[in-house]
Amino acid sequence: MFSAKVKKTQTKLRDTVKGKQYRFFDAQGVDELVSISMQLAQELWVVKERLAAVEAAAAKKGVLLGDDVEGYAFTPEQRAIVEDEKKQFIDRVFFTLREQSEALDADIDEPDGPKLA
Repeated sequence: MFSAKVKKTQTKLRDTVKGKQYRFFDAQGVDELVSISMQLAQELWVVKERLAAVEAAAAKKGVLLGDDVEGYAFTPEQRAIVEDEKKQFIDRVFFTLREQSEALDADIDEPDGPKLA
Protein backbone atom coordinates (compact mmCIF):
# COMPACT_ATOMS: atom_id res chain seq x y z
CA MET A 1 0.00 0.00 0.00
CA PHE A 2 2.68 2.51 0.98
CA SER A 3 6.09 0.89 0.63
CA ALA A 4 5.94 -0.33 -2.94
CA LYS A 5 5.97 2.36 -5.59
CA VAL A 6 4.03 0.84 -8.45
CA LYS A 7 3.59 2.70 -11.70
CA LYS A 8 -0.11 2.85 -12.38
CA THR A 9 -1.42 2.69 -15.90
CA GLN A 10 -2.85 5.87 -17.37
CA THR A 11 -5.51 3.97 -19.34
CA LYS A 12 -8.91 4.48 -17.77
CA LEU A 13 -10.99 1.34 -17.94
CA ARG A 14 -14.71 1.63 -18.53
CA ASP A 15 -16.55 1.23 -15.25
CA THR A 16 -19.99 0.62 -16.70
CA VAL A 17 -21.58 -2.39 -18.30
CA LYS A 18 -23.59 -1.96 -21.46
CA GLY A 19 -26.48 -4.17 -22.45
CA LYS A 20 -29.22 -6.05 -20.70
CA GLN A 21 -28.28 -7.56 -17.36
CA TYR A 22 -29.70 -11.00 -16.78
CA ARG A 23 -31.31 -11.88 -13.48
CA PHE A 24 -30.68 -15.23 -11.85
CA PHE A 25 -32.94 -14.88 -8.81
CA ASP A 26 -36.59 -13.86 -8.84
CA ALA A 27 -36.53 -11.84 -5.61
CA GLN A 28 -35.65 -8.18 -6.07
CA GLY A 29 -32.15 -7.32 -4.81
CA VAL A 30 -30.82 -10.88 -4.42
CA ASP A 31 -28.67 -10.68 -7.57
CA GLU A 32 -27.18 -7.43 -6.32
CA LEU A 33 -26.46 -8.85 -2.87
CA VAL A 34 -24.78 -11.91 -4.39
CA SER A 35 -22.69 -9.65 -6.62
CA ILE A 36 -21.65 -7.48 -3.66
CA SER A 37 -20.82 -10.58 -1.60
CA MET A 38 -18.69 -11.98 -4.40
CA GLN A 39 -16.85 -8.67 -4.80
CA LEU A 40 -16.18 -8.54 -1.04
CA ALA A 41 -14.95 -12.15 -1.07
CA GLN A 42 -12.58 -11.35 -3.93
CA GLU A 43 -11.24 -8.24 -2.21
CA LEU A 44 -10.83 -10.07 1.09
CA TRP A 45 -8.93 -12.96 -0.48
CA VAL A 46 -6.48 -10.59 -2.18
CA VAL A 47 -5.78 -8.90 1.16
CA LYS A 48 -5.40 -12.22 3.00
CA GLU A 49 -2.99 -13.53 0.37
CA ARG A 50 -0.89 -10.34 0.46
CA LEU A 51 -0.86 -10.36 4.26
CA ALA A 52 0.28 -13.98 4.31
CA ALA A 53 3.09 -13.10 1.88
CA VAL A 54 4.17 -10.10 3.99
CA GLU A 55 4.14 -12.13 7.21
CA ALA A 56 6.08 -14.98 5.59
CA ALA A 57 8.67 -12.60 4.13
CA ALA A 58 9.04 -10.83 7.47
CA ALA A 59 9.34 -14.09 9.42
CA LYS A 60 11.96 -15.32 6.95
CA LYS A 61 14.02 -12.26 7.90
CA GLY A 62 13.38 -12.87 11.61
CA VAL A 63 10.89 -10.02 12.02
CA LEU A 64 7.69 -10.70 13.96
CA LEU A 65 5.04 -8.12 13.09
CA GLY A 66 2.11 -8.93 15.41
CA ASP A 67 2.40 -6.20 18.05
CA ASP A 68 3.80 -3.65 15.60
CA VAL A 69 0.82 -4.04 13.29
CA GLU A 70 -1.76 -3.88 16.08
CA GLY A 71 -0.36 -0.63 17.50
CA TYR A 72 0.57 1.08 14.23
CA ALA A 73 -0.53 4.71 13.76
CA PHE A 74 -0.69 6.10 10.23
CA THR A 75 0.94 9.41 9.37
CA PRO A 76 -1.44 12.02 7.92
CA GLU A 77 -0.06 11.30 4.44
CA GLN A 78 -0.58 7.56 4.88
CA ARG A 79 -4.08 8.17 6.28
CA ALA A 80 -4.95 10.19 3.15
CA ILE A 81 -3.78 7.29 0.95
CA VAL A 82 -5.80 4.80 3.00
CA GLU A 83 -8.91 6.97 2.76
CA ASP A 84 -8.52 7.27 -1.02
CA GLU A 85 -8.11 3.51 -1.36
CA LYS A 86 -11.15 3.00 0.89
CA LYS A 87 -13.26 5.12 -1.49
CA GLN A 88 -12.03 3.08 -4.46
CA PHE A 89 -12.82 -0.13 -2.57
CA ILE A 90 -16.36 1.04 -1.82
CA ASP A 91 -16.84 1.96 -5.48
CA ARG A 92 -15.74 -1.53 -6.55
CA VAL A 93 -17.88 -3.32 -3.99
CA PHE A 94 -21.05 -1.35 -4.67
CA PHE A 95 -20.53 -1.17 -8.44
CA THR A 96 -23.63 -3.32 -9.03
CA LEU A 97 -25.93 -1.02 -7.08
CA ARG A 98 -24.48 2.07 -8.75
CA GLU A 99 -24.99 0.47 -12.17
CA GLN A 100 -28.59 -0.38 -11.39
CA SER A 101 -29.28 3.11 -10.06
CA GLU A 102 -27.72 4.76 -13.10
CA ALA A 103 -29.68 2.49 -15.43
CA LEU A 104 -32.93 3.41 -13.70
CA ASP A 105 -32.05 7.10 -13.88
CA ALA A 106 -31.19 6.85 -17.58
CA ASP A 107 -34.37 4.89 -18.39
CA ILE A 108 -32.95 3.85 -21.76
CA ASP A 109 -34.77 1.22 -23.80
CA GLU A 110 -32.27 -1.47 -24.60
CA PRO A 111 -32.87 -4.32 -27.00
CA ASP A 112 -33.53 -7.75 -25.56
CA GLY A 113 -30.52 -10.01 -25.33
CA PRO A 114 -30.26 -13.30 -27.17
CA LYS A 115 -32.77 -15.98 -26.26
CA LEU A 116 -31.29 -18.65 -24.04
CA ALA A 117 -32.11 -22.21 -24.98
